[in-house]
Amino acid sequence: MTPLPPLNTLRAFDAAVRHGNLSRAAEALHVTHGAVSKQITALEAWLGTPVFERTARGLIPTEAGTVLAPVVAQAFDALADGVRRVRRGAGPSTLTISVLPSFAAHWLIHRLPRFLDRHPGIDVRFFTTRRVVDLTREDVDLAIRYGRGDWPGVHAEKFLEESLTPVYAPAFLDRHPGRAPMDLLRHAIHSHHNDDINWRRWREAAGLPADEIPAASEYDDTAVAMQAVLGGQGIMLGRSALIRDDLAAGRLVRVSEIDIPSTEANYMVCLERSRSRAAVRAFRDWLVEEARDA
Repeated sequence: MTPLPPLNTLRAFDAAVRHGNLSRAAEALHVTHGAVSKQITALEAWLGTPVFERTARGLIPTEAGTVLAPVVAQAFDALADGVRRVRRGAGPSTLTISVLPSFAAHWLIHRLPRFLDRHPGIDVRFFTTRRVVDLTREDVDLAIRYGRGDWPGVHAEKFLEESLTPVYAPAFLDRHPGRAPMDLLRHAIHSHHNDDINWRRWREAAGLPADEIPAASEYDDTAVAMQAVLGGQGIMLGRSALIRDDLAAGRLVRVSEIDIPSTEANYMVCLERSRSRAAVRAFRDWLVEEARDA
């Protein structure tokens, strides 16, 4: 058997490759900058060749480092996956899913019983967060993300496209008697990094001056922004998947019949090696079916 360098030296090397400098690598490993530097020096001594070129802008893998990096990353990913399965206890029948709070609350949760009835042997656990989780490092099997599908290092499959249209709650007009919703667009509520662009696109589609971007109240969470709108605080560009039930129940009202296609969509995201897991395949197929019938 070919001898291997000490595991800690490989952990330090992997973290340095992923983060690009020793300080961030040390932070990720919860050790000191000096400890990471010492481990990488030890690895280079064991290999007999440098693995990094130290520059003012950070660490650049040498030819040896470039060869070693994907091998080490794959090994640690496989090890982490095996440990997750053992710690989880339920093995492949347990499915941990990362999802945005807004999508969970307004689309996913009330549909989930249909999945559970169809697959009673799968234990579904949700991890709601706005940040992009690291599927190689965290105890998460798959994620539902809203974006363009260009996340590196993962398999991303689009399952639900959306359109955008301004909506408000009836209580909002009660606060502005005698005013038409189209005259109240300056009370827009923003909740997304593309809202300025999307409002401009919608105004163009509605035949309004595109340079008159409405002054906005801003929230950093779509779920919170929707609660503000439902409470009568303003108007927001609603995502079709998230506002459908509230429109049907009369809790939200469209400003007009004009909508625009979203430049982003909902994706099911997982590691390439996870695609073949029975639970992941079952959830993927169910998502596609639900989106088709939505």
